Amino acid sequence: MNGLKNLRPFLVVLAVATVFLIAFFVSTLLTGKDKEPQPAPDITGVTADGKSLYSLSEGQGKPRALIFFDLSTRHSQELMQLLIPAAAEKGVEVVAVCIDAESVEQGLARMKELKMPNAPHTLFDLDGEMAKTYNINAGPVTYFIDKNGLIRSAYLATISEKSLEKALSAIA
Repeated sequence: MNGLKNLRPFLVVLAVATVFLIAFFVSTLLTGKDKEPQPAPDITGVTADGKSLYSLSEGQGKPRALIFFDLSTRHSQELMQLLIPAAAEKGVEVVAVCIDAESVEQGLARMKELKMPNAPHTLFDLDGEMAKTYNINAGPVTYFIDKNGLIRSAYLATISEKSLEKALSAIA
């Protein structure tokens, strides 16, 4: 029993180190740090008017921030409020994809209730195909895409103002 007590601090340190290593590798994979930039997969979704479709490929030739958000997290609300005006200042188009609305009407009503700003292109992923294309399970996840359609960086959850500025500047 005494040996187990001595082993416990080691196991705790090992567990914490493992979590940090996993987070580092996931971050490296998402940001593409030692990789060539990859083309952003095209997605098409229903726009806020509920009738029109918008494809990511329509914005080709412009730098874009693609944010997948859900209406149930505070992180999505905060990031949208930060991202949309900052991107506009840099001339970066924002395409926001709501991944958890049951309908366009329900999504718009919830966004209004939460005082979430509308992006220039707000799409509703009603069938889950856009999230599936980008392997998104929860939001927010943000991709920064240059004018050539290449993903230059990606962030899970929140982004600090400094990192947001850096990511936008890199594609503007």
